Amino acid sequence: MKYCYSYEEQWQPKDMLVTFRLYQLNLDGEKDRVYRKYWEESEVHFVEDTKIWI
Repeated sequence: MKYCYSYEEQWQPKDMLVTFRLYQLNLDGEKDRVYRKYWEESEVHFVEDTKIWI
């Protein structure tokens, strides 16, 4: 499983702005394919620097 991107969304029912991180595990070996739905739908999306998480 690897980190792909982060996106912001107005979360209901609390009506709070939340940042979600999308992690993905492709079981078919296609490592470069990324699910892009949330990236395309969200006005605010970005890729975080994962080196600082270590």
